[in-house]
Order: sequence, then structure tokens, then C-alpha cells
Amino acid sequence: MANKITISSEEPEVVQQPKEPSRLTDTMQKVADFNFSISSSWIVKQIPYALFLVGLTLVHIWNAHNVEKLIRKTDRLARENKELRSAYISIQSELMSESKQSAVAAKLDSIGIKELTAPPFKITKRGNEY
Repeated sequence: MANKITISSEEPEVVQQPKEPSRLTDTMQKVADFNFSISSSWIVKQIPYALFLVGLTLVHIWNAHNVEKLIRKTDRLARENKELRSAYISIQSELMSESKQSAVAAKLDSIGIKELTAPPFKITKRGNEY
């Protein structure tokens, strides 16, 4: 067998097959044409997705409700904390003023106890005294 070179003026014809439209293209065409044919099998197929969306919606509503409740509780506790702090400061300042020596002496004077004028002295035991 010998190698032969053949030159032909005819090029092989390339047959282009028409492309099948993709699902997205087909869907977009239906939307553009307002062709919404809904079948019962399509509806049945979409039920799990619809239930999932309903579940997500319920979770979202529940979460929003709990967040609002938590914010209200936080605000209430912050106000209560502020009130308790101010009560603590006022009671502490009142206690400090009443525990001064002059205030204690004035209260004891009203019941008949006098303040010492002489300094205190130490009691010591001498020898064998009992």
C-alpha cells in the first residue's frame, strides 16, 4: 500500500443539530409568554417545598417574638437595676451620716447616756487578788 494524497475540493458537510432549549430557557420563555400551565403532579411535587417555607416562616415569627420579649425584659431589668443602685447609694449615705460620732452622741443623749469626758483607763490585776 502506498500513501496517496488525495485533494478534494469538497469539504465534508458539518450537520449542525438544533440545540434543545434548556429548562431555564424554556421556563423564561413560558414566563415571557405568560404561559403558566400548572398541573396537579407539579403541585404535588411542590408540597414539601411549600411546607418547608411555612415552617421557616413560623420559626422566623417565633424568633422575632422571643427577641422582642427579651428586649423588653432587658429594659425592665436595666430600669430596676438603676432604681436599686440609687436606693443603695441613698441608704449608704444615710448610714454614713448616722454613724458619725456626733449623730450617735445626740441619739444616746436622748435616752440618758452621756458621752465620756475622761479618757478610758486600764484595769489591772495586782498580785493574788481575786
